Amino acid sequence: MEKAKEWLELNGEETETVSQLTIHPHRVGLESSFYEDFALRGIRVDRVDPGLVTCTFKVPPRLTDKNGNLANGAIVNLIDVVGGAVVHIEGLPLSVSVDMSISFVSTAKLNDELEITSRVLGQRGGYSGTIVLIRNKATGEVITEGRHSLFVIGTGNIRISDRVREPENGESKGLFGTEQRRIGDRFTTHHPPAPSRRGRLELLRRFRFERHPSRPSRARPRSCTFKVPPRLTDNNGNLANGAIANLVDEVGGAVVYAEGLPMKVSVDMSISFVSSAKLDDELEITSRVLGQRGGYSGTIVLMRNKATGEVIAEGRHSLFGRQHSKM
Repeated sequence: MEKAKEWLELNGEETETVSQLTIHPHRVGLESSFYEDFALRGIRVDRVDPGLVTCTFKVPPRLTDKNGNLANGAIVNLIDVVGGAVVHIEGLPLSVSVDMSISFVSTAKLNDELEITSRVLGQRGGYSGTIVLIRNKATGEVITEGRHSLFVIGTGNIRISDRVREPENGESKGLFGTEQRRIGDRFTTHHPPAPSRRGRLELLRRFRFERHPSRPSRARPRSCTFKVPPRLTDNNGNLANGAIANLVDEVGGAVVYAEGLPMKVSVDMSISFVSSAKLDDELEITSRVLGQRGGYSGTIVLMRNKATGEVIAEGRHSLFGRQHSKM
């Protein structure tokens, strides 16, 4: 598992790249965080009807993985935000994610323009179910389908109208107001280019593995530790759902890594969000193999607060990749 451990950690050059990030604090619950701006800047709202939201998003360099594809964590962010927007109730806070199930059907490349459509499947009490479909706008090819269940609790001052606004001076509708920080531009300006073996979003999520390296033993399961940094929190100060999905994706993939073969690709991912992880919480992430048949593998990833033992999230992850030849 040394290769898998190396995959999860950063080398010296990558550590130096991330260390140059300047994270400006945001007012919790009132402003978008660095991570939200970084992951969502550029999304445009094309249509809003009862039970339906349609958006357009062009894949930027900052959200690609080492293979030049839109990163899985970025995809989960889009499903999380657009799936939540379609069930928003005026005067109540945005719903919180309970479960999310994502099928990765194809890949989106740099500069591909995507059409993101979110529909309400049903509602009962405070619970809502949505389906989010991401397509290549030019070809119609399905990239991802996500099913998302959410729950509304209490009341608050966060409204979707703060994010979805009417266009001003001929501009397109956006999920952020004009006061948004130009996070992507600042990242590009203040950094040398990201190393070729990973994308910029991957650097954002991996840095703490360098400080708190994975500690694999010879017997499964495999465990990692991760301290929640400011750059991966959402506007409420919690570890963002997209960051959680990245951890499930990477640690779940590492446990089935085969020496001498490329890392397997994600096929499906199902995540249950049980609790929240706050800034500077130290997490224990444990990945186990559920089974393997042919090129397919199934893993389960459990994320806990290391100090309290509280479960933060559980993810089930299916992957596909080449096998060693039996010849």
